[in-house]
Amino acid sequence: MLFRSATQLSYWQAMLVSTQVPNESIDTKTTFQATPIQLTDAELGQYDGSDPTKPIYLAVNGTIYDVTDGRRFYGPGGSYHQLGGADCSRALVTTCFNSDISPDLRGIEKMFLPKSTPQVDEQYTMEEMAALQEEELKIAKEKAYKALKHWVDFFANHKKYVKVGTVKREKGWETKGEAPTLCQNANNARPFRKAPVKKT
Repeated sequence: MLFRSATQLSYWQAMLVSTQVPNESIDTKTTFQATPIQLTDAELGQYDGSDPTKPIYLAVNGTIYDVTDGRRFYGPGGSYHQLGGADCSRALVTTCFNSDISPDLRGIEKMFLPKSTPQVDEQYTMEEMAALQEEELKIAKEKAYKALKHWVDFFANHKKYVKVGTVKREKGWETKGEAPTLCQNANNARPFRKAPVKKT
């Protein structure tokens, strides 16, 4: 197959296989309103609202939705106009709408990892820090999964936005090229690691 269905969050679930996230149904709409279409990312870009004769499409994790009814949001001049005509999965999670219009979710869990400081880290033994970092990464991946799932469910269950198809991509696209860096807003929002609780 040249594309991956978004209904099962295939890439992100693979990334989270070690986190033991409950096996949840991600996309509750299993049927399309009409014959499903397949568009490449470049073709999807033609439906960004700039042409008033065409519908406005956006994609979330590879599933394309017709959001024309939300033109005042996703069309030119709208609050979220950057999302129209693109798979905006990464931006929806990070809220970096100017820099993260991309389906590439690599490293997205970093936004949920706490920042470290020497003053706090030195209070942990090496063994404690290794165990803490492992737990922090597990929690971060779970939060990233849930953040993406929120938007998958939002569009899948929206009364006005209709699922029309999927984005067509070559196999293995999600591991090719350089992984994106975490955007500034998402990085700035990361909390700092807390000091260990001293036992009395």
